[in-house]
Amino acid sequence: MGKLSSWLKALDVARRIIVNGLFLLIVAVLIAALIGRRVSVPAHGVLVVDPKGSIVEQLSVPGTGLASLRFTDTRQTRLRDLVRAIDTAAHDDRIRMMELDLADLGPSSLDKLDAVRRAIAGFRAAGKPVVAYADDYTQGQYYLAAAANRVFLHPLGLVALTGLGMYRDYFKDAIDKLGINVQVFREGQYKSAMEPFMRNDMSQAARRANQAWLSTLWDAYRQGLAKSRGIDPAHLQDTLDHLPTYLQRYGGSMARLALGEHWVDQLGDAHAAKAWMAGKLGLDPDAKLPRIGWRDYLHANRPARKSGPAVAIITASGDILSGEQPPGTIGAATLVAEIARARRSRAIKALVLRIDSPGGSALASESIRQALLRFRAAGKPLVVSMGGVAACGGYWLASAADEIWAAPTTLTGSIGVFGLIGDVHDTLAKLGIHTDGLGTTRIAGALRPDLPASPLVAKAMQMGVADAYHRFLAVVAKGRNMPVASVAAIAQGRVWSGTDAPPIGLVERLGDLDQAVASAAKRAGIAADYPRRWLG
Repeated sequence: MGKLSSWLKALDVARRIIVNGLFLLIVAVLIAALIGRRVSVPAHGVLVVDPKGSIVEQLSVPGTGLASLRFTDTRQTRLRDLVRAIDTAAHDDRIRMMELDLADLGPSSLDKLDAVRRAIAGFRAAGKPVVAYADDYTQGQYYLAAAANRVFLHPLGLVALTGLGMYRDYFKDAIDKLGINVQVFREGQYKSAMEPFMRNDMSQAARRANQAWLSTLWDAYRQGLAKSRGIDPAHLQDTLDHLPTYLQRYGGSMARLALGEHWVDQLGDAHAAKAWMAGKLGLDPDAKLPRIGWRDYLHANRPARKSGPAVAIITASGDILSGEQPPGTIGAATLVAEIARARRSRAIKALVLRIDSPGGSALASESIRQALLRFRAAGKPLVVSMGGVAACGGYWLASAADEIWAAPTTLTGSIGVFGLIGDVHDTLAKLGIHTDGLGTTRIAGALRPDLPASPLVAKAMQMGVADAYHRFLAVVAKGRNMPVASVAAIAQGRVWSGTDAPPIGLVERLGDLDQAVASAAKRAGIAADYPRRWLG
């Protein structure tokens, strides 16, 4: 029996060694395959640009715990990677053509779509054709497709142009029926984030403000189509406003309407688009196209790292929160550390903060602003470049800059503060649930949702919101070198478009990230061929 036991133990040890050995061998083979992976760029190649999900400034990753071990969300495409691939291919003799595959492109802000369109325009300016094909196009997908030389659409497909809208659900009646008591505290008549809890419809103040920025963005969209495809903006407006009338002219076919109105160039399936590309490359229609995906192309064309005085770029994307946060959100501690790193670096002579944020914590925003002021105090220029949105706390950060750049379609401002307290004690009472007890102060338990809202806490909340608003006005006034009264006149929680922002002093210039970086370099006195350093 003892010999059998020893033999079984020896067999178990051998099994473990073999299994572990095989596991380590597989891991080693995978690592070697990844390290040794070489991507070859085909001669007379077709660059396939197929963005996945939303185009973003910064890829979001999960936060803490086991979720943090997961890979980055593949349903996002980082803007700077996509643009660099297209820009590089424009000057690469091995790349002859671009294929736009937009089927998986998700909702993306207009400023990001414009950045990609500019890159596509540069590709076309190099004498290289761009082809777009899809079974259907969403409004955002079509905005990119319209930048192509040749736009294909399936004969049973459609281009879903609808215009822009701003709609919300309003809960006032439902809240009353449920017996929920809600108290809203705000400073700024245009600070409308809390309106759904207060009303059953959009206020006139919010309607005026929303109409202004929606019109700016819609005008920009139509002008983009006019530039790319020669589509008259007024005619496009009339087509969408009277869609059944126009559709009747084309027998009810959305595809024929798209062709007849010059939204697309040709009706055909994916094979027809491929045959057209093959013909342009001098290949047989059924020949395999020498395609290379833009991600593989980027991997094969990693730029050499430059040395010398540099401009650093830090991305501040997402909600502003306290502490350390993963990419896709703005953690005060995380961003402060990155700014300090740029301040201490001898090589970094200027900083561009790329903001794409609707705001968040005032405390976190102020912590970051102080770090930005310390950067400027070190004698280094600070320039802000705004993405799709830099509002509320996002503008709190921007106010610290020497200079602010925005896209025409950026949404900015929203200088205002709000808070909310809700309680459900009436709702619970209807169900026969009652709360009772005692405390050592008049405000003990005042924030419990099962107790009536305390008038003392409500008064304190309103005073706190007012104090935060006045601090916000003072921060902007100091940063922008404006009288507080002038800031107050454009504040009130109102959102402004980038186009409307320069005349009222919210930004200096309209332009993209490249222009903001060039301005930062000029302020720092750096020579033309300077390196960029992306931090974080």
